[in-house]
Amino acid sequence: MASTITGRPVVQITGLHKAFGDNHVLKGIDLTIHEREVVCVIGPSGSGKSTLLRCVNLLERPTVGSVQVLGVEMTDRDVNIDKVRTHVGMVFQQFNLFPHKTVLGNLVLAQVKVLKRSTEEATAIALRNLEQVGLAERQAAYPSQLSGGQQQRVAIARALSMDPKLMLFDEPTSALDPELVGDVLAVMRDLAQAGMTMMVVTHEMAFARDVGDRVVFMDDGMIVEDGPAAQVITNPRTERARVFLHRVLHPTEVDDAELGQTDEIRAQAHPPAQRSRGLLPGGHGDAAVGPLKHKDH
Repeated sequence: MASTITGRPVVQITGLHKAFGDNHVLKGIDLTIHEREVVCVIGPSGSGKSTLLRCVNLLERPTVGSVQVLGVEMTDRDVNIDKVRTHVGMVFQQFNLFPHKTVLGNLVLAQVKVLKRSTEEATAIALRNLEQVGLAERQAAYPSQLSGGQQQRVAIARALSMDPKLMLFDEPTSALDPELVGDVLAVMRDLAQAGMTMMVVTHEMAFARDVGDRVVFMDDGMIVEDGPAAQVITNPRTERARVFLHRVLHPTEVDDAELGQTDEIRAQAHPPAQRSRGLLPGGHGDAAVGPLKHKDH
């Protein structure tokens, strides 16, 4: 889907660091996402992808750095975070639907409570979005009566019902059976084609290549590569990205020479001098916050 993006910045991240105690998860992230752009974030488990996504709408508060969403500085202590979040939809790995409410009820609730819409208006918007994700006929069902793929599509419809200007997806297909993944990705593809600004953490490389405008490859809490989607997926510039993508796209083709090379390649990609630049306040480097523990938050 690669195209020339000229819209205004929707997300601007500058010098972002995030530490959980001694676990330094994000190490100096700089990233801009423009209006109508689809940016897919890929990388190994523990690279900080989900933490980065959660920092965008302040589900995780950055340790250091700036995060601007729709021109609002999210780290400002006086920011009305709930107001900003009304413009940001987020779809998680788990569906987070209310089990005691019907599909329609799940879509109507936040519209009425947060956006103060009438029940009639909220219902009409909910039905339109259920139609968009192909589930209008299941409006009276409860989450327990739906497949995982259907529940995730309901979660997407619920987010769309809030009229977001930005959609965040945190590995939305990772909890699904393989045969259900396609339906969710098809809905996301339609959103992208309709011009929705999207930031997607994903392991679905075909989706990233075909739907993304850009792909950001993360490793060890840093952005290692950022470029046009097709170029990053099919012809990455860095050795670390090349090894990762080869193993993901050709999992049975790892030869004996590649085994155990990942740590060596990481060390070459992130030499100590690079890892210690611009870290936490007081001039401390990685030694002060401790080694990265390979766990994504």
